[in-house]
Amino acid sequence: MKPFPLATLLAAFPRACVSGCVSPASATLAAADRAGEVSTSASPQWINPLDPPTYVTATGRIVASKRMDRMACARSCTPHSCEIYQAHFICAVGDLHGDLDKAVEALKLGRVIRVSDEGEVAWVGSDTVVVQLGDVLDRGDVEIGIINLLRYLDSEARKCGGAVYMLNGNHESLNVCGDFRYVTPGAFAESAMYAGLKESDLKDWQLVAKVRYSLFKPGGDLAKEFARNPTVLVVNDTVFAHGGLLPIHVEYGIERLNSEVAAWMRGDQQPDGSKCTPPFLAMGDANSVMWNRTLSKERFATPYERYHACRALQQALAKVHGKRLVVGHTPQLSGVNCECENQVWRIDVGMSYGVLNRPVQVLEITQHEGGEAEVRIIRSTPTSSQSSYDDDDLSAASAL
Repeated sequence: MKPFPLATLLAAFPRACVSGCVSPASATLAAADRAGEVSTSASPQWINPLDPPTYVTATGRIVASKRMDRMACARSCTPHSCEIYQAHFICAVGDLHGDLDKAVEALKLGRVIRVSDEGEVAWVGSDTVVVQLGDVLDRGDVEIGIINLLRYLDSEARKCGGAVYMLNGNHESLNVCGDFRYVTPGAFAESAMYAGLKESDLKDWQLVAKVRYSLFKPGGDLAKEFARNPTVLVVNDTVFAHGGLLPIHVEYGIERLNSEVAAWMRGDQQPDGSKCTPPFLAMGDANSVMWNRTLSKERFATPYERYHACRALQQALAKVHGKRLVVGHTPQLSGVNCECENQVWRIDVGMSYGVLNRPVQVLEITQHEGGEAEVRIIRSTPTSSQSSYDDDDLSAASAL
């Protein structure tokens, strides 16, 4: 496998990469402490880039539901164009907020990449599925670099039966809306140079802002990249959403949410010629998928609040046959933790230097034969041990 030099991260998004997976020996070393033997013989199919996937079933297929709503602004995705094969390892990464170094550290901690002394990155995660919970943008200087890295790793992972997903978070939606309040000068410069401006042009702030707007507006190059991202993703029996998931979101339809957000970001038109708009439940207010903090805030104010939040979560998960929800969005001062008897995992630790600059942590989910899952918190601090919870280990998890 040809490694990917970090120095090239400002180049155009890679469209074609050399074939081949990491050698079985390297894959075994990279996953030495995982249970079971990893196969790298799968021959995956590519997902249609125009339509974000919704489900990864327990048998290892990403399949768009046949019940997808055929709204004017929602393109359906056929099962044949939305299938890849994957193993039973999931690595979840929280909000990155423009911090490339922490992004690389998180992927190394999850044992899915190797970085050479020359700074070249290679995928060693075999058929692991990586889910990044959104908010790649804002507060840090290297946004496009992270997107470029994750897209490259996705192309490499798919050759081995794995995948790398980015969710859309509230900061992605803010930028597509033209709200640049949280964009750093370095990120403005990065997007300007990505668009072809010279360093001497960076002094013209009006030009720099216009260029960023053209990239991120619906139908812009980077907005169309985000259109490839799901807003809600279900992997086996684990649901991933940036802020939260409520019963009303599931009743509306998560395939519908994904498709309508994607259509808005692509700049699609409705039959009457008007532009598609994003669904209110995806990003419209504090109860939307991207902005909700009911489950992502670190502590419930009262037992009453906890009871109703956990009850709503149980109802939402039951509707999608899920066992747990993984969210980002709200930095957790105590690190990755869980609530509602293991049913919600909060993994935004504020790792970016633009947020709290906290030590990196990732979540690893191993799906065992028989459907049982083991969830582990992987910490980067040398003094902290890894925490592991089985589905039945509710008492240990509730103590976090």
